[in-house]
Amino acid sequence: MNSVGGFGIANVDIIFGNADRIPKLGEEIYTPSCFKQLGGGVVATLIQLSRLGVPVKLATYIGNGSLSKYLVKKLEKEKIEYINMLSTDEEDPVTLSCIVSCEQDRGIVSYKPKEEAFRVDSKKIYEFYKDCKIAFLSLEQKEFCKSLKEAGCIIVLDSAWNDMLSLEWYYDVFPYVDYFIPNSMEAIKITDEENPEKALEKLGQYLKYPIVKNGNKGCLYKEDGEIHTVEPLPVKHVDSTGAGDAFAAGFMYGLYYGYSLDDCIRFGNITGGYAVTKMGCLTAEIDEQKLLNYFHNIYRR
Repeated sequence: MNSVGGFGIANVDIIFGNADRIPKLGEEIYTPSCFKQLGGGVVATLIQLSRLGVPVKLATYIGNGSLSKYLVKKLEKEKIEYINMLSTDEEDPVTLSCIVSCEQDRGIVSYKPKEEAFRVDSKKIYEFYKDCKIAFLSLEQKEFCKSLKEAGCIIVLDSAWNDMLSLEWYYDVFPYVDYFIPNSMEAIKITDEENPEKALEKLGQYLKYPIVKNGNKGCLYKEDGEIHTVEPLPVKHVDSTGAGDAFAAGFMYGLYYGYSLDDCIRFGNITGGYAVTKMGCLTAEIDEQKLLNYFHNIYRR
């Protein structure tokens, strides 16, 4: 019960950075930089968390292809404990993304193998998570919220954009979720409300501690009937890739060491804010000492 566990498909990003603009249909543009890096998702969150000194264990899919070999190389470099859940003959069971990033925004085109490539026995997933102190779950794993909560895990449920997002997806699992961490767009879509504050209020009908990440406006949460705002880290924004994943790492750092909800969100704001200061999901590296320095200097904690 001493680690933070997460299971998910790995992402590999090819990032074309510092573009003048996003290309229009039929256009070709050149960028001054291009590099490959592990992308967002559970892999990125656990790498960020491991850099903060928290013990983690990762379950993902690894084949024999070039992208899988790249993934293994990066995980071993980061000293991440991992388990291969692949049970099919898929050569590269990862998501590959091409990202064009410019000052205004970014554009992403991704490819992922068909769902058949990611078959895995439910019992194996449960066995992986059951001894974790914190289980970091995606919506696809919502069936495990109840059983893992009963096994003694702290349940942190991540969110991701989907055009079909709605409260109906969450009704059956919210009673077993300790912390749900959507961003403002996701929260508004889920609740069918018009702004983050109203979305937070709606989520508060189902969650003890509703939280909504609100980008450069900080993070909203509700506790003891009151809405609070934790101010963002004051940084120069370069690239938003991986900000939410980094927030989750900082937030779970606080949970792991028993900090208050307010301070957990402060840690999340620091890691999420720091992540946007460089191009790519994992480029801006932050360790525990740097995190605590920001915590003291910015938030006076």
